[in-house]
Amino acid sequence: MGETTFPIPQQNRIVELDMVRGFALLGIFLVNIFNFFQIAGVTSSLLPNFNWIDILFTGKFYAIFSLLFGVGSAIFLRRAKEKGKPYRYYIRRMIGLALIGLLHAMIWGGDVLVPYALVGLVLLALHKIPAKILFIITFTLHVLGITVNILSYDYLYGGKADMPIVLDVSLTITVLTSFLIYFVEGFTLMNMAVLDKLTERPALHKRLLIVLGILAVGTIIAQSLVTAHKSGHILLIVSQPIIMVFYILLLLAFAKTSIGNTLLKPLQSYGKMAMSNYLGQTAVGIFILPLFVNHFQPGILLFGVCIFTWVLQIVVSNVWLSRFAFGPVEWIWRCFTYGQLFSMRK
Repeated sequence: MGETTFPIPQQNRIVELDMVRGFALLGIFLVNIFNFFQIAGVTSSLLPNFNWIDILFTGKFYAIFSLLFGVGSAIFLRRAKEKGKPYRYYIRRMIGLALIGLLHAMIWGGDVLVPYALVGLVLLALHKIPAKILFIITFTLHVLGITVNILSYDYLYGGKADMPIVLDVSLTITVLTSFLIYFVEGFTLMNMAVLDKLTERPALHKRLLIVLGILAVGTIIAQSLVTAHKSGHILLIVSQPIIMVFYILLLLAFAKTSIGNTLLKPLQSYGKMAMSNYLGQTAVGIFILPLFVNHFQPGILLFGVCIFTWVLQIVVSNVWLSRFAFGPVEWIWRCFTYGQLFSMRK
């Protein structure tokens, strides 16, 4: 190659974010495992109906994962600009993500990497918009999405006919972009240095944690008690961002304690290899799970596969990164981004 590249150093990673990313992967697999069972031929009626999974997990962990992808994009773009690197490395990074996602989508239809890549490319065109303004725009879209979901309930679940075309189109857009809004919000929050502000102002972190904790616990209890489907549906939608942010703030605070850092440290490597582990979860769900569905009761197999996969991936991630600098898929992605081969070993 005729020019010298200066890859972004791995040692500048924010370890707390890797821990949160690892935590998100745990919940993502628990949510996705239901779809993997259906692909394996197990009907939903045979699967256990755990309301607490919807309340505590569904939507929240993908939201965290999406938010952190946006954070990662903001960090990459900022450090690239600091080093005077052209935007083409960021573009190559997103193209590489899309290619990995396309291969993943050929195996499983639930891929999120291609949409992430597309939003990442759109962000390149939007990144010069002041972060606060971009956040206000995405937050407004977020509120509108929640409103659309609430207004469409009677048409989707209540048997009401003839949904207005505006509401129908808005609902379609909301369904397609809901978790991607978190991507943009993560991008803007990182550019607003929110993480630094929480570190510099622990009292603010504590107040936010208390307020959101009260709201999160309140909505969780309310969802557990309500019997009306519509009320539960509305609570589920409204509480999702509240519980998601509470999880993140709680983990960041817990990671700052001695015991918390010790307990969460294994998740650091798990989160650092998020791409490899996310794809690995699909491999387990598509190729390994079907081998056992006829031999175990679905409820037992569901949790057995989840726990086995979590433990195996966390152990393998920590052992792998004790010897190598990157996860296998992360290494391929990095080499593609910079157009050069890097040493895998530390």
